[in-house]
Amino acid sequence: MVRVSGKESGCKDFVERLGQALFEEMGRQFQTQLDAEVEQWLYRSSHQRRKQVKQQHSRAQCGCCGSRRASDFSRNGHRRRQMVTTLGVMTFWLPRVVCKCGGSVRIPFSIVKPYQRLWVDVIEQVERWAGWGVSLRRMQAEIGETMQTQVGLRKLNELVQTIPYLANTTLSSVPPVILLDAIWVTLLQPTGEGYQDTHQRQRTRKQRHKVAVLVALGVWPQSGHWEVLDWQIASGEDQHAWETFLLALEERGVYRERGVQLIVHDGGKGLIAALTLIYPHIPHQRCLFHKLRNLWHAIRIDDDTLDRHARHDAKMTIFQQVRAIYRASTASLATARRDAFCNDYQATQPDLVATLQRDWADTITFYRLLERFPSWLVTTLRTTSLLERVNRLLRRLFRAAGAFHSVSGLLAAVSRVLLPYRVT
Repeated sequence: MVRVSGKESGCKDFVERLGQALFEEMGRQFQTQLDAEVEQWLYRSSHQRRKQVKQQHSRAQCGCCGSRRASDFSRNGHRRRQMVTTLGVMTFWLPRVVCKCGGSVRIPFSIVKPYQRLWVDVIEQVERWAGWGVSLRRMQAEIGETMQTQVGLRKLNELVQTIPYLANTTLSSVPPVILLDAIWVTLLQPTGEGYQDTHQRQRTRKQRHKVAVLVALGVWPQSGHWEVLDWQIASGEDQHAWETFLLALEERGVYRERGVQLIVHDGGKGLIAALTLIYPHIPHQRCLFHKLRNLWHAIRIDDDTLDRHARHDAKMTIFQQVRAIYRASTASLATARRDAFCNDYQATQPDLVATLQRDWADTITFYRLLERFPSWLVTTLRTTSLLERVNRLLRRLFRAAGAFHSVSGLLAAVSRVLLPYRVT
């Protein structure tokens, strides 16, 4: 049991009284502002007659006859309303105005909109939470605890989806190394057909489609620091999708003249074609993790006398020699080890040798960077492991969601995960 001293208790009581006084004063100022705006658009105070305003035209408008003449309008009491603020649920009285035709007059209040329940400070708090990657359920719990009310997940999701997830502004700092990768997710798209559910409600039939989330991550290899540069929803990983994504990056200042030295990728054909077109003068590095995975699968052990564990050990013996090639201190030593390995295994492992020789130049590009910048961390130059770590967060989200019903909902969900790691 935690004991609270008298001083701490007194300080807590003072803070609570101060917050309550601030909340009550905010309510009074809110009411005063509403009444002042009614006077502004009726061009008279509550004790002045309508004939004194003559033919003044107002921004307020009758919802029935469409009149804008202030002399046609008169006050008609107040209506009780509530607004959720960060200090709690505020009750206020919204002034009512009627036209001489009997219709209700719409007053363009500056501090409250029709049917508005959440005030601007709550909306700003939701935006901050979304920028920190807070989940919708966590937002809902925080609002319920601090503001003593409940806000639906649907409303919070609508607020998050309206937040601009990334401004197309020029980056203040461009990283020397760019990692590119894509992650696939299921999206439900309308087929154009309708049906009735068990409650006889009309529904739109949807079909599952796979879409790709393209992600770019920037790395500063001097320190190992990294940040997310951009992300985009695309129909696939073809050349057109990657070109669109890379052009958006280039418009934000990601190009060689601003310091980009290397692009690391997983070797997709569409991505390679787009990189050759958009960034022909920037060296490309094939991710060694993906390359070694392909080399592992290319090893064949045909000895039927070996059991499963012996086959794995024999495969690992060959694989250790493959890994030693890329652990060489220089590119020339790596090439010499490759040639020796190919001579030894050309007859017994033709698929492995062919896979090793394929794209050889792109797999040892990082050596050129190390010659120019020997202090750079080699682990940041030859794999997309840092980006895979970020993608793991997205996969966890996608696995829990199963599928998304709209592109905007998918983009909002991805933004909640990646915004905390965004570079500005």
